Amino acid sequence: MNSIGLMLYETAAMLKREFERSARPYKLTLLQWRVLASLAERDSVTQTDLGAELKAGAMTISDVIERLELAGLVTRETDPADNRAKRVCITPKGAALRLEMRAVAERVYARTLEGIDPADHAATERVLTRIAENLQDRKAPKKELKR
Repeated sequence: MNSIGLMLYETAAMLKREFERSARPYKLTLLQWRVLASLAERDSVTQTDLGAELKAGAMTISDVIERLELAGLVTRETDPADNRAKRVCITPKGAALRLEMRAVAERVYARTLEGIDPADHAATERVLTRIAENLQDRKAPKKELKR
């Protein structure tokens, strides 16, 4: 049995737990943290586009943004191009928190990669990139109908 899938799953879960633990003093979930990071890279984005980028459902992303808005970290405005859509922007308070969280992330990553040779790190990135490429845009195999 090939255990790489299980190892990837368990390692990703441990990394998520470490990020969540590290974000706890800031009262952020990992998804809230990811929203702030994504918003810091642009002026504004629709909730729908943000949800698609972060692979979060519409209700989930709406709830996350609502909590961030209540904390003064983001604002929501009606999209001028589509009055049914909401555009989300990071506030100066959110941008400052995102910078703090970036430092936290760097510490988590440094701990995660401690003792790993740079060549091994580079090889791991190449392998994981290839695994992701292999899995992207794959359609489920067609099932043959039994007659």
